[in-house]
Amino acid sequence: MLVKVWRDDGHGRWAMNFTSLDYVVVIVEDLDRAVKFYTEVLGLPLGHRSGDYAQFYLGTTRLGLYTRAAMSMTLGKPLRGPSPDAPGFEIGFKVSDVDRAFSELTALGASPAAPPTTRAWGQRTAYVRDPDGHLIELAQDLRSS
Repeated sequence: MLVKVWRDDGHGRWAMNFTSLDYVVVIVEDLDRAVKFYTEVLGLPLGHRSGDYAQFYLGTTRLGLYTRAAMSMTLGKPLRGPSPDAPGFEIGFKVSDVDRAFSELTALGASPAAPPTTRAWGQRTAYVRDPDGHLIELAQDLRSS
């Protein structure tokens, strides 16, 4: 897949080509707590960990965890945390059985955010939160009969 993003430089057009989504980084308060959640509750395999950063390999895309303190230093300014009523984003995972996944994850300590619900667009979804309040969507594609 090739995505083109056009930017006007004032003298015409310049194109930048994106070939894939490489990684997403989630900002966390406590890296140990977050790594424990993503490995022990979600069952993701830890790819590597170094200092204030940890990374999981999910097929061709990577999921990183980076501490808020380290990102604040990287950007040179303080960062606010997510608000429970305005999380800003979600991480979505496809599952084969959303009801079972939701039940198992909440039993392992994930905070429930929304129970399994059948959606008009042909999916059954549920939401849990990680220890920092980030939304994690569980999505099951429903087959039409």
